Amino acid sequence: MRQILAIFRREQRAFFASAMVPVITTGFLVLTGLFWYLYVLGYAGISATAELSGRPVFLNLHAGIFHRLYGLVVVFLVFLLPAVTMRLVSSEYRSGRYDLIASWPVPELHWIVGKWMSAMAVAKVLLLGAAFYFGLTWVLGGLSDPVVRPDWQPLLTSLLGLVLLSGAVTAWGLAASAAFQHQAAAYFVGFAGAMALFLGGYFGGLLPGTLGMIASQAALGEHFRQFAGGVIDLRDVVYYLGLTAVGLAVAEAVLAQRRLQTARRGRPWVRVLVVLAVAVFLQAVAARRPMRVDLTPTRLHSIAPQTEQILRSLGERRTGPGGESLPAVEVEVLAFYHNIDGARESIRALLQAFADNSRQLTFEVVDPEHDPDLVREHGVTQARTVVILSGGRRRLLLEPDEGQLAGAIYRMATNTRPVVYWLQGHGEARPDLDEGGGASILADFMADAGYDVRPLNLPERLHLPSDAAAVIWAGPKFDPAPEVLNLLAGYLRDGGAMAAFFGPDSPPTVRQWTERFNVRQRDDVVVALNRAGAHAGVGLRTVVVIDSYVEDHPAVRSLVGNATTFPLVQTFGSVGDDPPGIRREKLIETGSDTWSDADPEYRYSGVPRYDPDVDRRGPQLFGAAVRFAPSGQQPGTADDGRLILIGSSAFVTNTNILQYANRDLALNLMGWLAAEEDLLGIRGRRTSYQPLRLTDGTRKWLGFVAVLGWPGLVGLTWAAWLLAPGLLGTGRRTWTED
Repeated sequence: MRQILAIFRREQRAFFASAMVPVITTGFLVLTGLFWYLYVLGYAGISATAELSGRPVFLNLHAGIFHRLYGLVVVFLVFLLPAVTMRLVSSEYRSGRYDLIASWPVPELHWIVGKWMSAMAVAKVLLLGAAFYFGLTWVLGGLSDPVVRPDWQPLLTSLLGLVLLSGAVTAWGLAASAAFQHQAAAYFVGFAGAMALFLGGYFGGLLPGTLGMIASQAALGEHFRQFAGGVIDLRDVVYYLGLTAVGLAVAEAVLAQRRLQTARRGRPWVRVLVVLAVAVFLQAVAARRPMRVDLTPTRLHSIAPQTEQILRSLGERRTGPGGESLPAVEVEVLAFYHNIDGARESIRALLQAFADNSRQLTFEVVDPEHDPDLVREHGVTQARTVVILSGGRRRLLLEPDEGQLAGAIYRMATNTRPVVYWLQGHGEARPDLDEGGGASILADFMADAGYDVRPLNLPERLHLPSDAAAVIWAGPKFDPAPEVLNLLAGYLRDGGAMAAFFGPDSPPTVRQWTERFNVRQRDDVVVALNRAGAHAGVGLRTVVVIDSYVEDHPAVRSLVGNATTFPLVQTFGSVGDDPPGIRREKLIETGSDTWSDADPEYRYSGVPRYDPDVDRRGPQLFGAAVRFAPSGQQPGTADDGRLILIGSSAFVTNTNILQYANRDLALNLMGWLAAEEDLLGIRGRRTSYQPLRLTDGTRKWLGFVAVLGWPGLVGLTWAAWLLAPGLLGTGRRTWTED
């Protein structure tokens, strides 16, 4: 170890006393600062556009600035680090010092490791200098209104990834330096090798089948992506460490064979093969038993715990109808995405995350143009189709997200398809109507989630089928007959489930019907003069909910932090105490900066006016859940009837359901009604909104500091330190051995 440290200090002193340090460091920081400045301006422009449009989009300082910047830093390192390593061994050949070195009792491995450590010291200096821009972003966030701060956890994982990547690049650059006497040749070979590994990810998508997969897995930049996003994956760590170990072994073999006779020069390469075999073995083990840690504050790059639970359940033994033991469920997923499709890597990453959590799930990403027979076999008619196969059953999804994919796998594993009846006959929103007032989009979403949605004209039949898992009653406009209301009340008391969306235009008999369950519809309209509504770009009579969900209720707690919109909302009150066997639970409330307008003249149009004598200040309840216990029992068991009441009939319409997290809320409500808690929480992932505002004055000094100020300060300080002895007449700065 003392020999390695002595070599490290020798090389480090020689390099840091040379003119290469200020040149390389300044050039690196100028490039990094320039692109950081451009990304900051672009991010500020997106922030301004989002605020002017009134629609909150996903805005995260790290994802919008640094995640993109680190991709360029990788390219800069691929260009610069071979320039650092090119002289480490080749200069020994050119100067004739190698013959002297070869006579010393120092193993080749010690020489290689010591020189590699010195190159890594340079890489760490470059990365430390680049970390200045994170601090500068922190300052900008503090000057913004509201104050925003970049996440520091992804910074640490990104720096770790860059250090590991630098280790691999310098190891192979050192091998190139050991192979050539000319520094230019060493640089070219080292750079060409690193660039080939870097571009492997881009060419991998253009190569067919296994060849493309191998090229992608061997790509230098592909393994850095998760580090840049705030995720540490064992496969990426093992990849970089293995690549570094093999590079150092090659460098040692190249150096060692110079001492040996021609007939014995193959012996050092046996060690290279051993190191390569160990690296491949460890990579296979890491791929077989993947481990990853998502350090982002909101676990942005992780699948939901409910998804993990569904995937783990695939490996569990099942019991058949006759009590017989059934084997674990095997699921195969085929994703048909073109090689040039930008969404191909996203779906691959999602499916890889699924496969990492279950050995029973396998997947393949297929280019439809390369395998037309497979396209015809599975009836695929358009790209971005995902086919799920299990137990002879097949399901096709178009561009699924995590919730849709997990829901489809859940249906496959449990072999269930709950039937949901959509009530009609009283002017309700129709599930087959494609116009703005229809609800066909929600019906399609429910079908994609595995529900069998069927219309039911209750006035004609006066009967609810026994296979009803749930019932939807969306905005009746006409008074139902007493027989219909009694039938629905009996259905709930017998353990049924219903989602009811009743707006301010609910007919009188429907208002009286909910009072049986201690829910009074107040016949008012909520006025929202809050900032959330302004950001969402909605009118005064549309309620935007972000944080006013009841966090301890399973139907809505996963939606906390996600915006949902409710047009023309009426509030709910209570009639008195809950009747025996019935328990009312709060779900959603309006914000504290809202009020419920009871004035008929201004409820639907005009400028609303708050009347303290009749209007109510928020928060006010407009989303409730009611449990109906079986006879003789208390509410709170799995056998309860379940009723969801939402005070907005327009919530389910085609005009509104696509807004923000509205779809997620609707599907979560259906999951709770159907007693499918495993599916709750997959949807409604918390988003990030960190707008960055820059004044004209800030823009002026920011570019100078980022592109010229900081790089110039570092470069000039280093140059002055090197030149100071000569300028002061004390001679050139020299280094002495310890």
